[in-house]
Amino acid sequence: MPVEDRSATISSQQDTGNESNVVTNAGKQPESIQATVAPDDSRREESISAKSTSPVALAFLEDADKYTSAGDSDRAVASLERGLDIEPKNPWLWNRLASERLQQKLWAKAITLANKSNAFASGHKQLQKDNWQIIAQASIALGDKAGVKKAKKMIERFSTEKT
Repeated sequence: MPVEDRSATISSQQDTGNESNVVTNAGKQPESIQATVAPDDSRREESISAKSTSPVALAFLEDADKYTSAGDSDRAVASLERGLDIEPKNPWLWNRLASERLQQKLWAKAITLANKSNAFASGHKQLQKDNWQIIAQASIALGDKAGVKKAKKMIERFSTEKT
């Protein structure tokens, strides 16, 4: 069983959740707000290299980036899951896995994983903002207006707070 399924903390949303929303929005790419909520990869990389305390976690993140660049999303996910087996409280690994699931259009998993990252990301405001951006994009795709509203509010909060 994948790491994300063992420790998922949100059970109210599932990929098969609200059928009317999933069916009508399943193929939609959340493009309408991508420019305003897209994760800032350059800051994320800077945050990871500057603040990650584990060289092991950093190695798994780099492997995942290599696999993603090569178009091998499944291997990227496998690398991240191995990293989480070793370091289950690493918020950057959870965030990167959420981002990968978002790219795979596994919206509910992306939300769950981004929330998991936020649970361990205390004090890392840019990482938390990135997680809320993932949640916003996935919520748009699911047609979850309340989720989008909450995510946008949190993005704004982390945009205006001093780091």
